[in-house]
Amino acid sequence: MLLGDLYKEQLKKNAGKAALIFKGTSTSYAEFDEAVSLTADALLSLGINRGDRVALFMRNRTELLEFYFGCFRIGAVAVPLNHRYMQDEVVYAVNHSSASILIADDELYEIVEDIHSRVPTVRRVFSVGYGSGDGEHSWENVAAEALRGLEIPEVKGEDPAMVMYTSGSTQKPKGVTYTHAALLNFCMSRKITMRLTEDEVGLAATAICHCGGSVGMAFPTLYIGGTVIIMETPDPQLFLECVEKYRPNRTLILPAQLLDVLDAPKARDTDFSCFSDVLTGGDYISLDLYERFHDITGLELNQLYGMTECEGMCFTPPSLPIKYGSVGRPRHGVKIRLVDEAGKDVNTGEPGAILVKSDTMTIGYWNDEKNTSLAFTQDGWLKTGDEGRQDEDGYYYFVGRIKEIIVKRGSNVAPGEVEEVLDDHPQISISGVVGSPDKRHGELIHAFVELKPGLKDPPGEDELRAYTSKKLAAYKVPDRWTIVETLPRNEIGKIDRRGLHALAKKLDAE
Repeated sequence: MLLGDLYKEQLKKNAGKAALIFKGTSTSYAEFDEAVSLTADALLSLGINRGDRVALFMRNRTELLEFYFGCFRIGAVAVPLNHRYMQDEVVYAVNHSSASILIADDELYEIVEDIHSRVPTVRRVFSVGYGSGDGEHSWENVAAEALRGLEIPEVKGEDPAMVMYTSGSTQKPKGVTYTHAALLNFCMSRKITMRLTEDEVGLAATAICHCGGSVGMAFPTLYIGGTVIIMETPDPQLFLECVEKYRPNRTLILPAQLLDVLDAPKARDTDFSCFSDVLTGGDYISLDLYERFHDITGLELNQLYGMTECEGMCFTPPSLPIKYGSVGRPRHGVKIRLVDEAGKDVNTGEPGAILVKSDTMTIGYWNDEKNTSLAFTQDGWLKTGDEGRQDEDGYYYFVGRIKEIIVKRGSNVAPGEVEEVLDDHPQISISGVVGSPDKRHGELIHAFVELKPGLKDPPGEDELRAYTSKKLAAYKVPDRWTIVETLPRNEIGKIDRRGLHALAKKLDAE
């Protein structure tokens, strides 16, 4: 089986069954397959071939999944972009991946319509969605004029299928690369571990431009012939309405998003009994969240541990009881080691750096041999940059991050990326950015700014926030600002991040 045909078994068995439901509109497996075929033909008509990158800049919608599988079918590489990106961030990812075309939804098109001048590899930019039927930029027009029945290139399992940009400890996002074989193996792993059947109704509550919503939820559900409910936005009221109307039995939701759901007045009147599993991860999960979730829903919350490089590697399978605070056990086909600084396995109960090996994880970072080499051990184990421990029953627990990275509402923010933007401000001498713990959001972003001396009209917090908002996605803009005379430095003159964390903690306590 090839990745582009991932759902073909269900198409043979029950072509009329709903594959996707979005904004009240149901798309059957037959309709989805026809849309994927048309997308594949349209891409081929544009000269997109096996190995070419196709950038996708969209919010949650049916068409995004059609583009994923249209790319997979012809061997093109899908490059989903965070729908919260500003133009500079889009330019970086599209430039770095050397994408041939960029396809945006109508709401985001104006951000990228003039991107050609900044990205030489992009031949065309298209818009897709309701109301985009006119003009040369309309994807609907391209699809209507596409030649049908074109020869499909031969696609191999080792071919790259997706490149997803994620913020790590470096200043710029890295392109996490998955092969066709890895994504197929992942779907099989989820099916085996979670005992998925064709009766599954999965609620895609998070963005499907990210790994969790697409690879973690949508792809496995389509693989086993279930139905994917796509939420347009992470609105708590919409979540509760979807629960009542569609009765999903499985979902993946961020902790902060789940808190919003539990805070909604309608939550206590909602029947959650349809769920057999509610997975959450990406942020710190407090004991209070476990207890509140159980109190309101009557269910146990299943904490997941994963990363873009290896989605959902740990959670509690249905055959085992859930332990509060634990991320469960490795799913089928995943091996995990906990090692000390010398690379030796630690004893049970002791914390150690988390290493993972699986045929379902990334093969490395796109066009980035240096970071790929740094991410893997010589014998192929991926260094997660996180620390964990294991108890006597084989359950794993997340201890903390080794890397200097901020996780806000499930999204990774590299301090260096924010600092780079701030340091370009003409009135800023240097900046330092750290994360501050927050019960609802996981972490908030605290920026410390050292201004240039002798300024007659120094910028204030509002001006700095407005400046960064033009350069960075909203979730990367600092939540807290502190202007200091001098940033703490270590003995060699570099910014002392421990000192910044200590200062942030002190200010938070005041």
